[in-house]
Amino acid sequence: MLDLSRYTTPLSSWNGLYRYAQDHPQVCKGQLPDSFSEEDLLKVMKKQAREVLSEKEYDTFRKAVASLRNGRAVSIKKENLYRLFFVLQLESDTEAQDLLMNYLHQSELSARALDDFIIIAALKMQLSWKETCGIRSRYAELIASQPMAPGNITEGQTAEVYYSIINDSIRTVSDLCGYLDNPENIAFFAKTCNTRYLALFDDVQLEVLYNGSQEEFIRIYANYGSLDRITIKEYYYSLFGISAAGGLSEEEIMTLSGVFENTFMSYDNFCLLVQRKRPVDVSSGTFLLGLFKKLLTEEQDVTEDFYADFLNPEEFTEIINDILIYFGFPILNPDQDPFERLIMDTYENCLSEHADLSNADFQQTFIQSLCDNLKELAAICRESR
Repeated sequence: MLDLSRYTTPLSSWNGLYRYAQDHPQVCKGQLPDSFSEEDLLKVMKKQAREVLSEKEYDTFRKAVASLRNGRAVSIKKENLYRLFFVLQLESDTEAQDLLMNYLHQSELSARALDDFIIIAALKMQLSWKETCGIRSRYAELIASQPMAPGNITEGQTAEVYYSIINDSIRTVSDLCGYLDNPENIAFFAKTCNTRYLALFDDVQLEVLYNGSQEEFIRIYANYGSLDRITIKEYYYSLFGISAAGGLSEEEIMTLSGVFENTFMSYDNFCLLVQRKRPVDVSSGTFLLGLFKKLLTEEQDVTEDFYADFLNPEEFTEIINDILIYFGFPILNPDQDPFERLIMDTYENCLSEHADLSNADFQQTFIQSLCDNLKELAAICRESR
């Protein structure tokens, strides 16, 4: 029996930041001793920040990291994440992505978003924070005026832009500004990206989903083949309700949205997400809700990318992380994310009790157990109000 109270407290990003510094001794260019405390890290970060940031930015950043260290905050805003890369003196954009996805439980920087694009290019070229801010200021109006979503929903464009432009073509600030001064290139950028959106809705006829009314029927490609038609609201329940038998009610989903706000959402907010009218990307938690039901489990599926051996915990975790990374999500981090802690505790508990089931039957048992735990957690939260 799980102690569901363990999953209602947000966990601080400071733990991940400290682990990153421990695993990467080159952080802050030798300013940290071989063995250092959390307080040592905080002091060095403040010292480095004073050297890198303007006085006003320094004060904002100092307060943010001190609040993390002292437990008054659990995360830092994106602007301070940008500053963090330069305060830690990271040497490349790949180091920044490693910090985000493997330690801070943040989605990767996306070359689709203009501000991220500039940060990625600046880190690759090893520009200073001051130089980077100058470029961001030059294109501030374009950053603010990006459309909510790309003009089309074609997959793979962001990776192509990263490799063909940032990786291969941009060597200097002049190269970067020359690219961004071309209106044809600016048309690529948007506040949200396609990759995570397409990953969640890979079983939907997207054109209808994207443009349809809330009650319009949409085509669902169940099991990547058979064609069913359901409403967007039915799709909402199939995603957030977890299981068909005794699934979560709308009231329970709404209660859970207050506990796992990055995973669950109201139907109205889901419709805004579906039709790309919210300035947020699909979260890893929301993606996982759909993924567990899409994973393939039969012997004939072993060679498929989405095959998972639920009965082998090491292989199961590895395939989940591979899929998450492929779509730009952070890897599973139960120590950092309470929802993923609930997922993995539920999984491990099921494995200890039902290891004799077939792979396919275990998948269904695990999904139902996750649903049952979420229902119980929702009940606990309602009673405590």
